Amino acid sequence: MRRYLKLLPPAFGILLLVAIAFGLHGILAKVGLAEILAAFLATPVWDVIRALALLAASIGIMAAYDLPGVFFARRGGASPHLPYPSIGLASFCAYALSHVLGAAALTAAAIRLRFYAHWDVPPGGIARIVALSGSNFTLGVFTLMGVLLLADPYSVPLPGALAANLLRGLGLALLAVPLFYVLAARKRDAVVLLGKQIALPGSRIALAQIALSCLDICCACAILHAVLPAAPGLTYAHTLSLYLGAFAAGVLSGLPGGVGVFDSVLLLGLSAYLPAAEALGAILLFRVMYFLAPACLAGLCYAGHELWVYASRNRSS
Repeated sequence: MRRYLKLLPPAFGILLLVAIAFGLHGILAKVGLAEILAAFLATPVWDVIRALALLAASIGIMAAYDLPGVFFARRGGASPHLPYPSIGLASFCAYALSHVLGAAALTAAAIRLRFYAHWDVPPGGIARIVALSGSNFTLGVFTLMGVLLLADPYSVPLPGALAANLLRGLGLALLAVPLFYVLAARKRDAVVLLGKQIALPGSRIALAQIALSCLDICCACAILHAVLPAAPGLTYAHTLSLYLGAFAAGVLSGLPGGVGVFDSVLLLGLSAYLPAAEALGAILLFRVMYFLAPACLAGLCYAGHELWVYASRNRSS
């Protein structure tokens, strides 16, 4: 049974790609590679500079992504005091590399295990760090999507014509998840789920998780919005709702960097505002800036750390 369950994520990713391919067929029928590259190169220099500044801020947020988990581990007495540069290195490498390696939850956990085990963090502490860091994005998506549905229901591109009150009700339901999490973390030290006791981080750390994740998602989306051509009706709220849906679909697909899925969902949503070639050019630029550049930097940092560890062991032996 377990062998078949392991096949579900890649099977889901393939089915999702097939479904999206049918939706993209009409949009891409008349778009050529030359048009896409022309749109890519036509991005104004100041828009690229603004996007790069936002990227620098985003990398800083990536480096802080593990802080709630580290504080949670430290509060439970399951972690030594780690310097912030070390936490930032592990956090950035796990975040940036998991984007391009695929199966983000597993790869990020493996990278964090490698770093924190080397720094003598016990298994219980690593488990707390991995659990909180892995849940940050989900909490942020529920919070931001809930706020968007409450504030501007029709900015979220849902299929079919749904009443505004129904969309706001959905927004309240989504917001109830992080709210329940914070209240539960405030009142209890642990909960029992499926027969297992799961420790809760406390309301302050839970709020820090949500705030950090929302800031991370909003900053990443701002990079995309900065490189998108101006279009009537395409506000930041619309871009954010499209980005949330596309990123969530990419993560659920289990494919490296959500390749194909993330881009396709974005393109389908942006087709209502922009010509396909212009939208693809902006998506391509965003991929290079937000996925490829940080992953290359994280790869160098990870390799440098491994070489330093190897050299230190040789000196001590």
